[in-house]
Amino acid sequence: MNRFVFDGAPAAAFRALPVVAALALGASALPASAQTGNTLSLGQQAAETITYNADGKAPSARALPGLDAMLAGGDVLDRTLDWFYASRRFEPVWSKGRGVIAPAGARSLIAAVEGVEKHALSPSEYDLPALEAALDKPWDAAAERLFTRTYLKLARDLGSGVLEPRRLSRNMDVSPARPDQDELLSRLGASRDFDRLLDGLAPQTADYQALLATYERLSAIADDPGAWGPQVAKGGSLSIGDRGPRVAALRARLTAMGDLVTDAPAAGLGTVVAAADITSDVPLDTGEPDAKRFDSALEIAVKHFQARHGLNEDGVVGPATLDALNTSPAVRARQVAVNLERARWNSERMRGARIVANLPDYTVRVFRPDETVRYESRVVIGKYKHQTVEFSHEMDHMVVNPTWYVPNSIAVNEILPKLRADPGYLASRNMRLSGADPYEVEWEFVTPSTFPGRIQQRPGRGNALGRVKFMFPNRHAIYLHDTPQRRLFARDNRAFSHGCVRVEKPAELAAVLLEGQVSDPEGSFERWVARGSERYVHLDEKLPVHLVYRTAWRDEQGTIQFRRDVYRRDQLIAEALEQRGVRLPEG
Repeated sequence: MNRFVFDGAPAAAFRALPVVAALALGASALPASAQTGNTLSLGQQAAETITYNADGKAPSARALPGLDAMLAGGDVLDRTLDWFYASRRFEPVWSKGRGVIAPAGARSLIAAVEGVEKHALSPSEYDLPALEAALDKPWDAAAERLFTRTYLKLARDLGSGVLEPRRLSRNMDVSPARPDQDELLSRLGASRDFDRLLDGLAPQTADYQALLATYERLSAIADDPGAWGPQVAKGGSLSIGDRGPRVAALRARLTAMGDLVTDAPAAGLGTVVAAADITSDVPLDTGEPDAKRFDSALEIAVKHFQARHGLNEDGVVGPATLDALNTSPAVRARQVAVNLERARWNSERMRGARIVANLPDYTVRVFRPDETVRYESRVVIGKYKHQTVEFSHEMDHMVVNPTWYVPNSIAVNEILPKLRADPGYLASRNMRLSGADPYEVEWEFVTPSTFPGRIQQRPGRGNALGRVKFMFPNRHAIYLHDTPQRRLFARDNRAFSHGCVRVEKPAELAAVLLEGQVSDPEGSFERWVARGSERYVHLDEKLPVHLVYRTAWRDEQGTIQFRRDVYRRDQLIAEALEQRGVRLPEG
């Protein structure tokens, strides 16, 4: 017979804690810490005794007043809390003792809720009035559970975001790594420092913390149109040697942003580099600068600005650079808020050895286990109407000298019109049509629904996939691959593909992936290419692949980087955050 003694609490207080699991399943189903002595303490008053049946089952609900109501209510979280409090013998977490008004732990949680705005979240998500009202009453079980529920929600939101990306766009196939409730409760139960516990709920990465600081600085000046000085007027490109008021405005704006080194404090966004860190074709000027003259120091500042905005570092203020320069602090603040949410979605995944393609940055990187970058390359991503999807998977093989199986959409929308003009189009591009002779098809009568067969492009020169493709099988049919169209890599904006990711340095990527698998990675790859036949190479070490969409982040040097919102996904997230009560600067 198991005997549970609930001593020290009136029946009403006991029933406020719906210990369904403890009552319905018996002591053997409780955590070990709750079974010790078969006694669960609630205080120092009268006791009730529950006698179990001979078969070990709990008595019927009718045997205990109010138990039927407790069994009928509650959700999964309620049952989780039941187990948590049973494991600690129903001792409160947020108060040192029963009846204590305004316990310190509860005040810490309320302060954390009030402070979520600095994370670009909304206190309205956490029923702040109810939390504050609980402090004006003697502490009881209802208040205890309210605060624990709030803690779990706060931990979830700060640790993995408030939004469900897939509900915003089919191109955001991201499932945030939600924190484990049992682990969160375990940390709560063991904590002796509530402030430290709550501060640690958000990602502790250098990237996230730098974005937090940047969001605070930008939010502070978002309502001041002159914080970065006047915008640079539209006009022709500006470069070294030019003079005039536009150059003076450019100088003032770069100084305010922190890109141009001066003795004056700047409302900048990143680490200002020394003059020697960015090269110039013109000797560095010395002496007092002429504000209206585009000198070598200003050219260095322009290059630094271009570097942290993903623009070609030519030191010339053309249309793309001018557009980035004239972006307001409010717009940048909204951009950082959006990327704080994105960082929360993926913070748990962005660790260790991995491949990361940041779509708006048009780059792919391979990270070592120690977080250093082993490889980096420019990439071309999908054009706006063929957007590359955000998702995570695992790279497990590469195909050397790949065959390109032309997607049906490309066959009917792009190749069919060319076949109507020239049936020899396929042969001229090393392609073949399965199931039909292209010279015998009356192409003028073919429609998208009657297109005959499947088009393939054989391995070799001119193949759209180049010499190699890197595979992480997924439902989006997206992969990384080489390309014969090398000229596109020189552009600032590189959204030209049908959705897959074209890599500028594919041979180097192949060699990195083969390290430790073959004795001569570079030589082995080149020999396989030279043979000309298609070859599948399975990787001994599979690597996580993350296709992410970050338009603001901290780089390895501590500089905040910004990128153009090429697919206009920032606005989707900003609007969704505002619908959740987040107050963002008006951009």
